[in-house]
Amino acid sequence: MRLGPWLCLLPLLAITQPAFAQEPWTDPDPESPPARFAISDIGVRAGAEYRAQLTYVNPIALNSKTDRRIGLIDHRLRLDAAIDYKDLVRLHTSIDALSGVLWGDNGDIDKEPKSTSGSNVNTRNVNAAHLCVALHEDADPLTPSSYGYGLCPGNDFAVRRAYGEVKTPIGLFRIGRQPFTEGMGTAVADGDGRRNRFGVSGVGNNVDGVLFATKPLEILAPKDERDTSETRGLFLIVRYDRLVTDELRFFADDLHNIVDGLRYLAPNYPLGRDLELRLIHNYRWDDRNGTGVHAVSARAISTFGPFTAGVDATVIAGKTREISSAYHVINNDPIVDQDVLQIGARAVARFDQPMWTAYLEFDYATGDADPQTRSSLTQFLFPADANVGLLLFKHVLAFQTARASAAGVELLRRLGAPNYPADSVSTQGAFTNAIALFPQLDFRPHPTILLRGGVLVAWAESPTVDPVAALKARDGNSITDDLVNYVGGKPGRFYGVELDGRAQWRFMNHFAFDLEGAILFPGDALQDKDGLAVRSVLLQGRTTFFF
Repeated sequence: MRLGPWLCLLPLLAITQPAFAQEPWTDPDPESPPARFAISDIGVRAGAEYRAQLTYVNPIALNSKTDRRIGLIDHRLRLDAAIDYKDLVRLHTSIDALSGVLWGDNGDIDKEPKSTSGSNVNTRNVNAAHLCVALHEDADPLTPSSYGYGLCPGNDFAVRRAYGEVKTPIGLFRIGRQPFTEGMGTAVADGDGRRNRFGVSGVGNNVDGVLFATKPLEILAPKDERDTSETRGLFLIVRYDRLVTDELRFFADDLHNIVDGLRYLAPNYPLGRDLELRLIHNYRWDDRNGTGVHAVSARAISTFGPFTAGVDATVIAGKTREISSAYHVINNDPIVDQDVLQIGARAVARFDQPMWTAYLEFDYATGDADPQTRSSLTQFLFPADANVGLLLFKHVLAFQTARASAAGVELLRRLGAPNYPADSVSTQGAFTNAIALFPQLDFRPHPTILLRGGVLVAWAESPTVDPVAALKARDGNSITDDLVNYVGGKPGRFYGVELDGRAQWRFMNHFAFDLEGAILFPGDALQDKDGLAVRSVLLQGRTTFFF
């Protein structure tokens, strides 16, 4: 069983943006942070990006004649800005506008989202609607197949981040809504830039907290020999986050978080270059649900001539009774403190030449085939922005789990559960419960052209199980014979094989056109009770303007 997103988004690291270490599993896009423009003592940094993307998937439902395909165009404008005084006191903001909003005037005149005109042919304006999972009219809300993609009101304007920084003689303090981490880890990602090798990133993972970062070894060095660089040396990071404050008159329901860790950067060292080492510990707790969860993350990256290798792994362990307190309403299982043990890892090796790159990726995330409250919580999720392929995890599995999640949440709501952990059954496109090999090859016939292909082969780490459907169907002491996957089939272990391709053309380093495609040959983990799961195809076109 998987915990809600609040546990899967454990903060691993937050450090100042200029460190900007390159990860082998991402593209260096942009290659460096925004330049600082100074006017006397005042400095300004700014960035802007607008993208429009067309996505077509046929079919997205591999097992039914309804909800067979989707086709949409959406867009997003991102505006980043920072102002500083002598580069010592800084204020940062990041804003998304029209994020995921569909092109056009979409909806109905008598329900949300409302259209701007009483008839389509008379449309003269646009509205803000986005894709969401919705219940079909006159359908059973407790059945996953009753749900499909529909329209929901969108958000024209969202503040991702707003925080201040001050660089003091003893280190950097950061206060406010800030990124969970820098770059793309196995548990969180900042969602910045255009770093995904396939597809795009979303809003990233952000948190409200207070951070302190310093270089502890420099305290021991003579004052005139201290290295104040943010791109090399040993860094110590400590942060406190307030993750949840529900009822203001109570304190037991507040969810707190403490991060402490070390990061070492060496642009050059005797064995190679671009070395990055991380060791981060995280602890979050609350009193109401008896939550006490530790996470340890380790990372090692280095380049040796044309060869680069890197690994990032996270282990999450602890206890909580929040999930069992909700699921016990289905079949009266006891409310217990469940053990938590989740593991996720990514390893990449690549060989870079001027015109081509050979790339091999291995991804791992534990799953959970036993949804009963007496078992441990073991399912791990990558961040939704850490794309693994284009179709299997980002669309097909996301759609299957979203329908199962919607039906599960409705069941818990009707039974009066204190919370809705079934909401996190929806993977939202994240890599989870899987073991994957993903070899890829890049070819660059011209500095402005990139051609990339890959073969994603994925197995489930444990049999794929819909936890709510299994708990609802349990008819005895053993649940083994009641387990079903997200489409009602027998739990399987092979997701299938996906062929991915990407072609990109860049112009003036401020415009990019991407054309992506994927074909999925599904395995038994995606089949329904009749053993049916048909082949699926994705086509995606994208224009991006960036400054």
